[in-house]
Amino acid sequence: MSAPAPPTSQSVFPSTRWTLISQMQDGAPTAQHQAALSTICGTYWYPLYVFARRFGKNEDEARDVVQDCFAHLIEGDHLKSADPLRGRLRTFLLTVMRNIMQHQEQRKQAQKRGGGSSTLSLDLKDAEGRYLNDPPATDATPEQAYERKWALTLLETTRQKLRASYLEAGKVELFDHLSPALAEGERWTGHAQAAANLGIDVGTVRVSLHRMRKRYRDLLLEQVAATVSSDGDVRAELAYLMGLFA
Repeated sequence: MSAPAPPTSQSVFPSTRWTLISQMQDGAPTAQHQAALSTICGTYWYPLYVFARRFGKNEDEARDVVQDCFAHLIEGDHLKSADPLRGRLRTFLLTVMRNIMQHQEQRKQAQKRGGGSSTLSLDLKDAEGRYLNDPPATDATPEQAYERKWALTLLETTRQKLRASYLEAGKVELFDHLSPALAEGERWTGHAQAAANLGIDVGTVRVSLHRMRKRYRDLLLEQVAATVSSDGDVRAELAYLMGLFA
C-alpha cells in the first residue's frame, strides 16, 4: 500500500483530537473534548494493553494499568505535558503509560479512578482473549508490539469507517467484494470474480476499486492527521506506519 499524499493546508489541524486533548488541561472537558478522548480510548486501549502484557504484566495488572492510564489523562497532571508541537499522540500516550507503570507501587494507596473517567466506555473484559489469539511476535519488544497494534488498529478503524459509508449509500455488497484489494494492493486479482458476483463488467469493477482506494487513503489521512500537528508530521507518520508492514 502506498502512503497517501499529505494535506497541503494547515486547516485540518486546529480541531484535531490531539489538539483537543491538550486543551483539556485548562479545565473540565467539554462534550467535544470528551468525544475526542473517547475516540482515543477506543483506538489506543488495546495497543497499550499489548505493551503492558509484553512488558511482563499479567492479565489483571495490564487491565488495571490501561484503565489508570486513561483515568489519569482526565484526573491527573499528565495533560499539562500534552503538547502537540512536541511529538505524536501515540508517543505521548506510551510515555504516560510508562510513567504510571513506574510509579504503580507508590500509587496503590492513592485515590482510585472515578469522576471524569466514569463517563468513558472502556471495555477490557475480552482483552486477554484477544491478546492470546493474536499471532505471536516473539521477536518484538513491548514498544514494537505497541506500535504494530497501533498501526493495525488505525487501519482497521479506517476500514470500518469506509464500510459504514458504503452501507449508508446502499453499496455495502460492492464494498464487501472489493475491500480485500485494500490489503492486497496491486497483487489483488479478483476483478473478474467480483464482476461476476456483482453482475457488472470488469471495467466498472476497476473504476469502483479506484474510487474505493482513494476514499480509503483520504480516510486514513484524516485518522493520522487527528494525532499530529503539522503537514510534515503527517508525512512522517504515514511513512512510519507503512514501514511497520514493510
